[in-house]
Amino acid sequence: MSIFASILRSVYKLSGAKKAFALPEDALRKEIEKQNRHRGVFTPTERAILYFFGGGMVIGPDKGDLPVMRKLCRETGCDVWFPFYPLCMEHCITETYAMVYECYRKMIALYGGGNVSTCGFSSGGALALGIAAHNNAQPEPLPQPRHIVAVSPGEVPWNDAERARMQALNKRDVAIDYAFMVTVEKIMRHGCENVPDYMLSGSRGDFTGVGDIHFFYSADEVLYGALPDFEEACKRANVPYTVSARPKMVHCYCMLPIFKEAKEDFAKIVDILKK
Repeated sequence: MSIFASILRSVYKLSGAKKAFALPEDALRKEIEKQNRHRGVFTPTERAILYFFGGGMVIGPDKGDLPVMRKLCRETGCDVWFPFYPLCMEHCITETYAMVYECYRKMIALYGGGNVSTCGFSSGGALALGIAAHNNAQPEPLPQPRHIVAVSPGEVPWNDAERARMQALNKRDVAIDYAFMVTVEKIMRHGCENVPDYMLSGSRGDFTGVGDIHFFYSADEVLYGALPDFEEACKRANVPYTVSARPKMVHCYCMLPIFKEAKEDFAKIVDILKK
């Protein structure tokens, strides 16, 4: 017998675990109930967050996404679902939406209407918003998200004013170039012609019925140029919204809560999602 096996056998003897199996029926039932109160693998909480990673619809998640999800889960008290959605290097954006919407459907079935929020950064922010627009495009929509938190949501510019704003911000953006926001449309289509406008440019979607929407940006990033169009979309849908925009921050800075400004704004996101 190995040393570890010998130690384990001794631990069992000292614990007196065997005695429980010899208890009278009533005492045995009480002991079983006591043990079961401290067991379980997954029991849904009252609310959940559908969380989307970023990467321009072309780059997948990595282990760096995990600490943020754990922090959201721990500090909001919500379950966090993290779908590895299809990327547009191999799929049309319509397939991405089909997958994440089915995930949202399962969450609504499990947690109930009004108990699921969406949150994401960059292209994930676009999907966090896009769930609501896609839902409203269905013949029989599901309940809309309780909250939407969109951190620097991706957007293909679709009108002259938005293009001009993004281009004006390009020199100040140290992370994302305006050119990518134009080029990515072809990648997202992946050869498909009949792609709904809101899947490419989220501000063209209908957000009617969402509890509230919260935008977080750097005021010096290209995607901040899309904010006026998102604000107009919120007003059209009569959805309450808030905007937080800090100067001189980098793209999606608040999803890296390791410095002062990021910690402060991540705390704001937590406060929103735990309500």
